[in-house]
This record gives sequence, C-alpha cells and structure tokens, in this order.
Amino acid sequence: MTIQVKIPQNTTLSIKTDLKGNIVSVNDDLVKLTEFDRQELLGQSFKKIQHPETPASVDSNIIKTLNSNEPWNGMLKNQTKSGNFFWANTTITPYYDAEGKTVGQMYVGRTASETQIKNGEQFYLNPKSQQSGFTLNPKKILYKFRIKTKLLFVFGLMAIMMMVLGINLILTKKAEYEDAFNRLKGAEYNLSLAQLMRLTAKHRGLMARVLSGDLSAKEGSLKIENELESSYKKFLELNEEEGKHFHVYELSKETYKDWKHLKEVNLTLTPKESYIAHVGLIKKMLNVNSEVGESSGLFLDPDKDTYFMIDVSLSKLPYLAEKLGQLRATGLAYLGKGEKAEDSERILIQEIMGATLGHFESISVNIAFITKFNPESKIIVDTYKHAEADFPSLHALIQNRVIKEKIPTVKPIEYYNATTNLIDQIFNVNEIISKQLSEKFLERAKAAKNYAITITVVTVTILIFFIVLQYLIIQSIMSVIRNSTNIISQIVRGSGELKENLDYGIHDEVGGLLKWMGVFILNITEIVFILRQVSGELSDKSKEAANLVRNYSITTQDQAASTEETSAATEELAASVENVFLSISTQADHLKEIEKVTSDFKTAMAEVANAMLGMTNLTEEFYKQANDGMLTTKNTADSIHIVNQKAELIDEVVNIINEISDRTNLLALNAAIEAARAGDLGRGFAVVAQEIGKLAEQTALNTRNIQSLTTDTKNAIKASVRLMMNTEDSFRELLSNISKIQETAKLVSFAQDKQTADTHRIVESVHKINENSLHILNAASQEKIAVEEISKSIETIATGTQVIAENSLVLLETAKDIEVTGEHLQTVVETYKY
Repeated sequence: MTIQVKIPQNTTLSIKTDLKGNIVSVNDDLVKLTEFDRQELLGQSFKKIQHPETPASVDSNIIKTLNSNEPWNGMLKNQTKSGNFFWANTTITPYYDAEGKTVGQMYVGRTASETQIKNGEQFYLNPKSQQSGFTLNPKKILYKFRIKTKLLFVFGLMAIMMMVLGINLILTKKAEYEDAFNRLKGAEYNLSLAQLMRLTAKHRGLMARVLSGDLSAKEGSLKIENELESSYKKFLELNEEEGKHFHVYELSKETYKDWKHLKEVNLTLTPKESYIAHVGLIKKMLNVNSEVGESSGLFLDPDKDTYFMIDVSLSKLPYLAEKLGQLRATGLAYLGKGEKAEDSERILIQEIMGATLGHFESISVNIAFITKFNPESKIIVDTYKHAEADFPSLHALIQNRVIKEKIPTVKPIEYYNATTNLIDQIFNVNEIISKQLSEKFLERAKAAKNYAITITVVTVTILIFFIVLQYLIIQSIMSVIRNSTNIISQIVRGSGELKENLDYGIHDEVGGLLKWMGVFILNITEIVFILRQVSGELSDKSKEAANLVRNYSITTQDQAASTEETSAATEELAASVENVFLSISTQADHLKEIEKVTSDFKTAMAEVANAMLGMTNLTEEFYKQANDGMLTTKNTADSIHIVNQKAELIDEVVNIINEISDRTNLLALNAAIEAARAGDLGRGFAVVAQEIGKLAEQTALNTRNIQSLTTDTKNAIKASVRLMMNTEDSFRELLSNISKIQETAKLVSFAQDKQTADTHRIVESVHKINENSLHILNAASQEKIAVEEISKSIETIATGTQVIAENSLVLLETAKDIEVTGEHLQTVVETYKY
C-alpha cells in the first residue's frame, strides 16, 4: 500500500535535465526524499520519479510552455523508490549556457498546500472533463437575420472583442503592475533583511573577540548594536505593512525578540554559545528571506534580467556570507586554542573553505548571466570581482599560516580583519543587487501603469472610431443594396429594361458584386434573345420527336419478346450449375475426412517420437549408471585385493610369534631343570619357570587361533574377489547390451523421423487439395449466384423493356405537351424589354 510523503518545510527539490529530459543533476533534498541514490537518477529520464498516473495532457502542456521559452508552474505528482508518492508545487524553467542558449530545463519543487494537493488530485482523476452543452448550426441562425443585423452583429462583436482585448490588456498590465509592485516590496523586504544579516554577522565576529578577552572590540560591538536597533526599527515598520501579506509577520517579530534576548544575555555567554545564538538568529533571517522570496513571487520572476539577480541575492550570496562567518568563527576558535587545537578543527576549517570555494564558483556563473542580460550592472560585477579577487589571499593566508603550520603564525586580529572584510564585501554585493532589483521592479510597475492608461485611451478611441465607421459602412452598403434590389425587381416585373446600369463606381466587394450582376443581366439579355428564336422552332421539333417515339415503341415490343426466350435458356443453365455444385460439395466433405485422418496420424507419429526420445534418454541414463556400477565394483575388488595382501603380512607375524613361543617354552624348561638342581633355593625360580611355560603355551594356542582366523579371512577375500570379478563381467555385458539398445533406438528414431516428415508432406498435400476443393466449391457457388443474378437481370430487363414500351406511349404524349410549352415560352420571353 502506497502512502503520501510530505515535503518538509524550507526544503527545495531541484533537478536539471537536458533538452531530451534526461537528468543531469539533482540536489541532496531530492535524493533524500525520493530514496534513490544519486547515480540511480543521473542519466535517467525525469519520468523515473514522475508518478505513472500523470495525465498525458500535463506533459504536453509542459512541453508546449517550455517550447515557447516560458516557465511552467503547477502541481506534479512524483514517486519514491519504495513506491510512495508526494505532491510538489513545481516550477519548470529553461536554463542557459554562457552564450544565453537554452541547454535544458530546471525543475524546482516546493511544499504544496492542502488546497493545491486536493485540486491536483481532482485533476489527475478526471483530466478530460469538459463542460457539456449543445451546438447549433450557425448558417441556420445567420439566415434568419437581415444583412444590416448581421453587420451590426459583426461590428458589435468586433467592438466587444476590442473592448475585451483592451480590458484584458489593462487587467494584464494591472496584474503585471501588482506583480511588479509585490516583487518590489519583496525586494525591499529582503534588502532590509540583507542589512540585518550583515550587521548581525559583524556583531557575531566582534562579540567573539570580546568574549575571548579582546576588549578593543567592545566599542565596535556597541556601535553595531545601535545600528542593528535602527535597522530593526525600519524592518519592523516594513513588517507591519507587508509581513502578513508575505506570511512572515510572526516569524519576523520572533526574530526581533531573539535579537533582544541575545543582546541582553550576550556578555554572559561563552564564545561558542554566542556563536550558536548568532547562527540561529541568521538562520531565522534566511527562512524569512526564502519565505518572502516565494510569497512575493520573486522566485517565479521569468525575466532574464532579474532572474539571475534574484537567484544570487536570495539563494546564494546570504549562504556564502554565512559560510564565511562560520569560517571566521571556526578559525578564531582554532587560533585561540593554540597548541591545544585538535586536528579535527583544522579539517573542519578545510571543509568550510571547500564549501566557500564552491559558492564562489556557483555565484560566478550567475554573475556572468547578470552581465549578459544587464548591461548596466557594472557596479555589481566590479564589487563582486573585487570580493572574488580578495578570496585567494584569504585562502592562501589560511592554507599557509593556519592549516599547514603546527602552531599557526597568523594573529587573531589579522585573521578577523581578513574574513570580516570579505564578509562585508559579499553583503555589500547583495545590498547593491537588492537595490537594483527594487529599481527594476519600480520601473516595471510604472511602465505597467503607464501602459494600462495608454491602452485605456487607445481602446476608447478605437471604439469611437468603430462606431462611426460602422455607421458609414452600413449606410453605404445598405443604400447600394436597396437601389440594386429596386432595379432588379422592376426588371422582373417588366417595368424596367435589361439595359439598366448597376455600376455605381464602387471598388469594394459590393461594387464587384454589382459589376458581375451587370454582366449577368447582359447574359440574360442574350439568353432572352436566343429563346425568342428557339421557342418557335421548339414546337416543330416536338412534332418530329413524337413520330420518333412512336417508332421506338414498336421496336421495344419486339425486344420484350426476345428477352422472354433468353430467360428460359438461363433457367436451364442454372439447373446444370446446381448439379455441379452438389457434386463438388460432396467431394469437399470427403476431403475434410481425409485431412482429419492424416492429421490424427501425424499427431500419433509425434507422440511416438516423444516416446522414442524418452526411451533414448532413459537408456543413456541407464548406461551411465551401469558404467558407474562397474567402476565401483572394480574399485571394491582392488580394495579387497589390498586387504588380502595385508592378511599375508599377518601370517608372517604369526610365524614370528610361534617361533618366540617355542623359544619361551624351551627357556622355561631349562629354567625348571636348573631350579631342580638348586633344590630349596631354586623353588621360587621354579615357580617363575612354570608360569613362563604356561604363558608360552597360551601364546601358542592364541597364535594358532589367529592363524586359523587369518586363513578363513583369506578364503573369504578370495571368494569376494571372484564374486566382484563376476559382477564386473556382468556389468560389461550389461553395458554392451545397452549400447546395442541405443543403436537400435537410433535406427528406430531415424526411421520414425523420416516417417514423420513423409506424414507431414502427406498432411500438407491433403490440406492443399482440401483448400483447392474449397476454392472450386466457392467458384461454383459464385457461378451459381452469377447465373441466378443473370436470370434475375434478364427478368428485370424483360420487365423494364415492357415498361419502356408502355412509357414510350407516355413519351409520345409528353412530346405533344412540349409543343404547347414552346408556344408558352415564346409568350413569356416577350415580357422582357431590351
């Protein structure tokens, strides 16, 4: 189940794509929110994070807007790697290279309100919703009205359109004026914030010196506090006017409260605590700065001359100044510790230096665009270039006299002055840009206001001109139409002559129409003259036509009789075609049965082939297992043979033990003899000799048992060897039989493949015969239908011929009527005078 993920506040999602829509860079906020690794996104299409439910109309609208080199803004639904989704209030704008050429698009997404998300969801659910209604035929509406009404409608519509256009232009310029004025106030607000941030950063550095024991900075800190109070007074006045409009009223007041609290407790804090408090205060100012930039529409300003200035002023310079402030505070803390400073602090200084260098490089790109689109921005460029030129000196100072040396040789006051000077320059650049932005937006507001006034005057003037022009045009057109209508009506009634002139010397479309109407009257004059000559001849020709019709009627009767005979012959042909059709149908049924039988046979052969394949696989597996069994048996026989050899060694050991036993027994006997000779003194020795004799006898008995057991073992081993050899021979015979089975299976498989191929050709032949029979059957069917159609056509011809014969009599009567009509036509032509 997917869930909605919300974009955190004060988070900006940024993506850059090339002209093909492939992602070329993403910021950390987007990587974190989408759960994708950066490398998973780079080079991929933007659609990788676009939700699949996005309507095609959204993409087409984006493409259309960007192709017109305009920014697009709206709600986009995107997806994360885990399948969740989030809504983003997205602005898409083109971005340019150093030459001002469009090289891709930039997507900037921000937090969307609940209302925006709700509207986006409704649109995504029904993107093709349209208002229902009915349509009317415009011709039928226009035909109901007179020309004067139509002209009044057209001129009225044009006047309305002109009014709407004028009002629209006025409203557009009014909106431009409001936007420019809103952005002007936003620029003034941010200028005030820039001054506060500059003074706060300066105060932070001075307080760091004071709290570290440098009392010479106390006077400067008090002076900065007074300046801050004065700046905060102006800032709070501006906040009372525009704070609620920009949604920063409470946050701005909270910023001032934090400053008041910091001012009261500053001297009681440690340098680190003072630094943290100042950083928190500046962060709040940056939040106010971002919110004002968004609420006032500064971030959405599409004009190239202000777009990059806004980007630098609101998004880059304050953060560069803050980084330099961190560099100043961290470096002073490091210098203050002396030999007690840790390597981690040196590494932190290097990291801040690297981030600062990155900010300078990014801002340099924007400065290049500001120079390109703002020829009057020399003071901005010079001020920034001066700051940029001082940075390498600071970098060298820190690198050579702080980082590389074990004990830094630079003095804290020297380090403080170098960093503070650069921070002041950066804030100075920001204030200059903010002032120029205010001036530009003020000029835009004035221009929009003046343009709206001009449009109002022009619109009223054009409307008056349209009303006068409408009256004159309608009068000129209607007077000519009325005069022409009177002349033509008199000609039709016979009270006027065809020689009347309709050329009024008018050179517009109405004059052209009257000229062609004059030509038309001349043509009518010529036609009337010709009709007078023809009307007399028409009566004579009608009599001749009556005689021709009478002769044609007789011929038609004869043709009707011939048609009846042809119809009878056609019926016989139809019967013959019916018999042929029945015969071919029967043959086609037999061929279908043959085709079914051959198909079943082909299926059976396929099953046999599958069975043979299974048997071949089984015999191969059996052959493999038998071969493994033979090898196992051979290895067992070899092992038993080795055991037999070990048993032979046992016999040798037993022989040695028997020899030792015999010698022991002889020794015991000699000992007993010597004990007997010794008498009483040898009794103990006699007992020992007796025990040694018993041990020798027991050893000999055990040795004989071992020798018997070894003999039995050797016999059993020999029997096992013979059995194993018999088993090995059986396996060899089994392998030979399996090989024969495999050869036989291959022969059967080859024969079966050949038979399958033959069966396939038979099935194809029968199928082709069946298709040909179907073609013949269709042809016969078509021939049958054709014969039936011919028969019907002949019947129709017969009927038609009869009707013609009957109608020829009517035609004869019509020829007589034409004679009467000719006489009447001659009477009518005499009506026109010329």
